[in-house]
Amino acid sequence: MSFEWPYLLLSLALVPVLIGLYLLAQRRRRKYVVSFTNVELLSQVMGRGPGVRRHVPPLLFLLGLTVLLVGVARPMAVIPVPRDEGTVMMVLDSSGSMAAPDMEPNRMEAAKSAGRNLAESVPDGVRLGLVTFSGAANLIAEPTDNHQTLVRAIDSVRAEGGTAIGDGLGLAIDNVLEEQSDETGEQTPSLIILLSDGQSSSGIPPAEAAARATAAGIRVHTVGIGQRDAETIVGGQQTVLDEATLQMIATETGGQYFYAAEADELENIYADLGAQVGWTEERTEVTALFSAFGSMFMVAASLLGLRWFQRLP
Repeated sequence: MSFEWPYLLLSLALVPVLIGLYLLAQRRRRKYVVSFTNVELLSQVMGRGPGVRRHVPPLLFLLGLTVLLVGVARPMAVIPVPRDEGTVMMVLDSSGSMAAPDMEPNRMEAAKSAGRNLAESVPDGVRLGLVTFSGAANLIAEPTDNHQTLVRAIDSVRAEGGTAIGDGLGLAIDNVLEEQSDETGEQTPSLIILLSDGQSSSGIPPAEAAARATAAGIRVHTVGIGQRDAETIVGGQQTVLDEATLQMIATETGGQYFYAAEADELENIYADLGAQVGWTEERTEVTALFSAFGSMFMVAASLLGLRWFQRLP
């Protein structure tokens, strides 16, 4: 937490002064009680004392005052807030190995289902686009806030060909860069989600595309599916999941790498990523929150003081 007007925190010095004055008042009160020579008569006159209850209203009052004084300094905190704009490019491996049936009903259909769910869960203002890659990269859907268009584009993808991870990532970066500025010229949030089940076999090196994303400040989350440390053969095509490359892309760009062995795991990963797309962290002033809590403590102190002692603290 930080403060816009940190010098006003000096006003907190008032709190220990008030505590000292309260302790001094309690000491004088005890001296007055001791000076009353007939203790038996005193107990009959005073009855049962309030005990520790008498300290509760002043304590709440001082706590409320402390919170209010902190609020005067305009505290700032980084909190999650809804994101109503931004660009997300989904990059989907459409190589022939994606037809492997080791996920229900196969890898491609599981990936498409997870992508559809993500498209239907993000806020309306977020623009979604789709790039696929097999032997080459293809722009299936330009970034759009019409998420049903994106869903239809996902439905059209078929599994065939090789694996050009670098080309797919590079094409997604090109589209993100075209969408990064809003009407006022300010940069909007952007994100790439890349899914693959194999090794790059054509196109530019994935490391080169990752370096471009890093230079542009574009975060890339990567998702690996398929059998670990085992070759997959579909239609005579052999491939093996290259987790090292996917981890490198994520690490290089500040993203995260995820692995899914089953369709349910993949759905959960995309659901979590969709939640990240829908929310972002912003530095926000929380003065109102401090004011509310401080006022609540002081009101509670006043009510208890009136209820127990017929006076304000």
